Amino acid sequence: MPLALVIRIDRCDGTTLRLWLPLFLLWLLLLPLAAVLLPFLLLAAAIFGAEVLATFAAIAALLAALRGTHVEVVGRHSDVFVHIY
Repeated sequence: MPLALVIRIDRCDGTTLRLWLPLFLLWLLLLPLAAVLLPFLLLAAAIFGAEVLATFAAIAALLAALRGTHVEVVGRHSDVFVHIY
């Protein structure tokens, strides 16, 4: 799972804003929410006939695939750079 997110904004006037967000703290905050939502997800999987383990494996694979994501957006007045570690 990704552990950090770096956002850099370069403005045309030469100023740069760099923001580092520790995603591991976000995962710790979301853990109690996931524990509360788990029974509802299991109930929904039973109603709709989804395979629970396959669904959790797909979610884990999606989160693992976020590592290394690199996005650059170039605009008229600023450039935005996002990198997920």
